[in-house]
Amino acid sequence: MWKWIRIPKGIALLAFLLPWMTVSCSDQKIAEASGFGLAFGRISAMGQAASAGDGASMNVWLILALLAIAGGLFLLFTKGREAARLVLGTSVAALVLILVGTWRYSKDAIMAEAAKNGSDGSMDQAALAMIQVNWHFGYWLALLSLIAAAVMAWLVMSGKEAEAEAKMRSLAADATDAAKVAAAKASEAAKDAAAKANDAIDAAKDKKDDEPPKS
Repeated sequence: MWKWIRIPKGIALLAFLLPWMTVSCSDQKIAEASGFGLAFGRISAMGQAASAGDGASMNVWLILALLAIAGGLFLLFTKGREAARLVLGTSVAALVLILVGTWRYSKDAIMAEAAKNGSDGSMDQAALAMIQVNWHFGYWLALLSLIAAAVMAWLVMSGKEAEAEAKMRSLAADATDAAKVAAAKASEAAKDAAAKANDAIDAAKDKKDDEPPKS
């Protein structure tokens, strides 16, 4: 299992390239960004790409999450199983850093920041209430991949990887057997349906042949 941890770790890193967040107001998209975009302040707002140099702020938490993921991958390629604890640590750290780093984009955080900056008028509050923040596939994929990597590293560290692999093989074998049984039943049902259809067609032909000719 040790070598397979590279897969979810690598997926978590690649997930930063995918869409992470969309901000909309009254169903009108006003901003979107990938994981790397959020980390390095490259956000597309109203169709215009904004970078950190244009005033979009870099997210230190997400940058640290990227470093933690990259560090875990480095350990996986250069160290043995004795580094399982460190790999587990980098996975958990990256997961926490992502959650902390993306909190600033939640609706509650946006409204709290607006209130802190003095935007407490009724019109401002009404406009903020219409804002919707949606998290997309890349964000959830990064979180799930890091959870998978952490679980796999824990199994290696605790010495339970052989037991887990055996259970996974057993489940896979059971699923394969169930799929084969279901396929066989579906094939039999299809054959029965085809036979009944042929019988109905033959019966219809025989009935037509038995009918007296029209004068």
